[in-house]
Amino acid sequence: ETLVPIKDGSQPRSKILERNTSFGSDKDIDLHHEGERDTLEYRVHAKDSQEGKTISLWHDISLTHIDPKTGEPTEYYNFVCEIPKFTRKKYEIATDEEFTPIKQDTKKGQLREFKKGDLYFNYGCLPQTWEDPTFVHPDAEGCKGDNDPVDVVEIGARIVPVGGVRPVKVLGILMMIDEGEADWKVVTIDADDKWAPFLNNIEDVEKEMPGM
Repeated sequence: ETLVPIKDGSQPRSKILERNTSFGSDKDIDLHHEGERDTLEYRVHAKDSQEGKTISLWHDISLTHIDPKTGEPTEYYNFVCEIPKFTRKKYEIATDEEFTPIKQDTKKGQLREFKKGDLYFNYGCLPQTWEDPTFVHPDAEGCKGDNDPVDVVEIGARIVPVGGVRPVKVLGILMMIDEGEADWKVVTIDADDKWAPFLNNIEDVEKEMPGM
């Protein structure tokens, strides 16, 4: 993997698939586990707690966070957690399955984990986004999007569970080239984290939380 600096401050081109049935926060969402953990069949599904219907964590959560008390849009984005901090199992949204549940990634039939150990941040994606595999960003060295939701690194103190939905504040963005594809990472912090009011960009992170 290669880190590529973004010269013009532009963000990845991603398609936003807004739906009338979008959930604006984790309100009225229940998570359900199917199959046994550490098996190929294990899935984490989201359901509408009011109607009991299965929903998609990718398609049915709005990109913009909606305040559950007022019903008004906020300045934050929704973040869907795939891999909680201090864990290493490589969970991801199954984009090719009905209702796009979260599953553990595999390679050659084996469940995958991060070889270098546990992550020090929550990792997941922005709902209703998509990295266009036909688009080449000027700084992407000729590489196209990876055909997945836009990835998120969330550096707050809270451990977000697999499938958890949280409002986040964007601090910066970087791009990695992974096996010939542009793989964007949006760096964020939980909107309710005690450090969120003091962090507005990556420079603030380096100043206020050195070593993060």
